[in-house]
Amino acid sequence: MCGDIARAVSKQSVWYVEEIVDRNGCLERTSPTGRRQVLAANIDLVVVVASIASPPLRRGFIDRALASADWNRLEAALVLNKIDLAGSKGAADPELLEKVYGKLAGYTVIKTSAITGMGMERFKDLIAGKTVALAGISAAGKTSLIHAIHPELNLRIGAVNAKTTKGKHTTVSARLIPLGNSTFLMDTPGLRAFSVDHIPKDELKYCFAEFDGVGPCKFRDCLHETEPECAVLKAVKDGLIDRERHQSYIKLLHEENTYS
Repeated sequence: MCGDIARAVSKQSVWYVEEIVDRNGCLERTSPTGRRQVLAANIDLVVVVASIASPPLRRGFIDRALASADWNRLEAALVLNKIDLAGSKGAADPELLEKVYGKLAGYTVIKTSAITGMGMERFKDLIAGKTVALAGISAAGKTSLIHAIHPELNLRIGAVNAKTTKGKHTTVSARLIPLGNSTFLMDTPGLRAFSVDHIPKDELKYCFAEFDGVGPCKFRDCLHETEPECAVLKAVKDGLIDRERHQSYIKLLHEENTYS
């Protein structure tokens, strides 16, 4: 697995992996076959990369990836990429997203553009000295971000299919890219789906950071769905928790290995 630390030995000029050291800090998802799948190991930070347009931003994917990071107690951040497309037809509202995921949910949110260079210094500061896994759908711009801060890497960059608005896979397997100064980036393949069915349903609520701290619910085992005197439902009504984020949580609560 990309990021694994292994001990290898040479026997007759052939290298063999003798031991894989215990993993820490794994980014996981539930695979389409229903198995728990490790995407990257031994990481310090998960950066979810989402383009605000071309391809269209998918909040369901963002919520799943962030929930997976929180489940594994990993620091997570959101990069709103292709910010140069703000205001174009079908583009998501970056200011609204910054409020939802930054102000309300508490994640670090950075707006970037590989075209204009906007946000690149903040992005470099964010990842400095860390082993970072980039997660996003195909053509969200993960490889473009890496290329923008280290053009000498000459990485292959893909494009969006004009008919389907879906990205074309250019990264076919996870790769570990050393950037110097103890900074490593794991560019994972563009994912069309990110299921978190491996997270127990009664613990999913702990993977939505903004649910914590809004006040105690009447019932200790409250799932924040329809229960009376639920502090989370009241916070949604009062605008302290984004309604669409809460709806995303409810959807995850009831689905079984389905994707968005």
